[in-house]
Order: sequence, then C-alpha cells, then structure tokens
Amino acid sequence: MLGSTGLVEPWDDHLEESVQARIAGAKNIVVTTGRVGLRYSRLLFPDREVVLAGGKIKEALSAAQGKEIVLCGLPALILKYIRPDILLGTGYATVEELSASPDFTRISGRVLAAYKKQHPEIRVVLVNRDGTVIGESP
Repeated sequence: MLGSTGLVEPWDDHLEESVQARIAGAKNIVVTTGRVGLRYSRLLFPDREVVLAGGKIKEALSAAQGKEIVLCGLPALILKYIRPDILLGTGYATVEELSASPDFTRISGRVLAAYKKQHPEIRVVLVNRDGTVIGESP
C-alpha cells in the first residue's frame, strides 16, 4: 500500500523499536502516520515530540500507554484504524472521498466521539493536505 504522497519508507524491526523507544521516552507525544501529518503536527504542536509511526498506529499507541497522546494526520489511516468499517453503508469508496463530502463532519464526529469515550487519553486531530484541522475528538 502506498502512502498518500506515493512514497513508501521501509519499516523493519529495528526502526519500529526505535520509534517505540522515542515514544516511551517522550513526555508529550504526537503520533502521526505520514509526511503530511508529520509536517503539520510539528506546526500545530511545537511543544511536543512528533513521531512518525506510519501504519504502526497500534504499536505506537501501546508504547505511549499511560501518557496523554495526540494522534494527528490525514484522515484515511487514522479513521480506518479507529473504525475499520467506517465506509460501510456510506456509499463512499475511500476515506478521502468521504472527507470531501458533506457527510464527513457528521460521520467522523460520531467516530471520534466514540473513540474518545473508549480512549480518553488520546486526542485525535485530523488535518487536510493544506494543514487545516478538519476533525477533532471532543
């Protein structure tokens, strides 16, 4: 699977261990999924350690257990991680298509609110390719 930029960074066990070690050692952490999220996370949260986790969201969040965490980036990987069946019954083929629709705010808001209830220590911030916040957990 290619990232939204079309670039893929190889992941190996050593790199994953390095990411987990950075997360475990950081006090204020932002986990992001790609280069766009990395750039805007650094701008939105300059006082936090920003770590690129790619598709390893579950592992990154596990390494940050017990800390307040921000999960920030483009909506596709994040919303599919939070709710894998998010597109079911919506009529949209991709999360990117959903994010450009008038239904996005309602659907993503419901998903983010439910996730926040289950994981109160995790703040989710969704941005578009221009860095505008398009969704945020309550």
